Amino acid sequence: MVVMNKNIILMTKIPIHGFSKSRLAQHLGNSNCKRFTLTNIESIKKNILNKRTFNLIFYLTPFNKFRSFSFSFSNNNIIQKGYSLGDKIWYLKSKISKSFLVVGSDIPKIKLKYLSLAFKILKTKDVVIGPTYDKGFWLIGFSNKKAVNNPFKGIRWGTVDVLEDLLKNLKKYNIKTGYCKKLRDIDIFDDYCDYKLRFKNR
Repeated sequence: MVVMNKNIILMTKIPIHGFSKSRLAQHLGNSNCKRFTLTNIESIKKNILNKRTFNLIFYLTPFNKFRSFSFSFSNNNIIQKGYSLGDKIWYLKSKISKSFLVVGSDIPKIKLKYLSLAFKILKTKDVVIGPTYDKGFWLIGFSNKKAVNNPFKGIRWGTVDVLEDLLKNLKKYNIKTGYCKKLRDIDIFDDYCDYKLRFKNR
């Protein structure tokens, strides 16, 4: 069981050629999608591992050892358990006793200040949500200060109703919820084009 404070869980498919971001790969190709995922992982690692206040854990599927540009992912990892995204996140509740955040590897704009804000929110809330522009979420965190009901039951995964369903469940179970920065996750080619345009013009 992980007991350290301020655990950040990076949830990702291992960037194996042909395995990562299958919808995006139809337009970008497998090599570019693999590189995209690795670049995002490196960015998160760089932001977090230099800060001793955070503990970075890799939540992986499948179980394979691999290397990024500068880091071996053979240590400090948990293997994903469960069928749906909600099942996989809820499984972490049985592994981690302190506050934690879960983020994905398809969020290019994650910054340390957003993660710090999320932990600050958890001081007074049970759950923190980082919404996305496609009506999902890029971050969810639990304070673990008290027991809460599973808020992921009945969510229509893979639709534009994900965030709405989640928020309804949180309200239904009287789970105190706070909100972090809204960001864009990169699931499809339109997301990627928008991200590249914004990056070019920044």
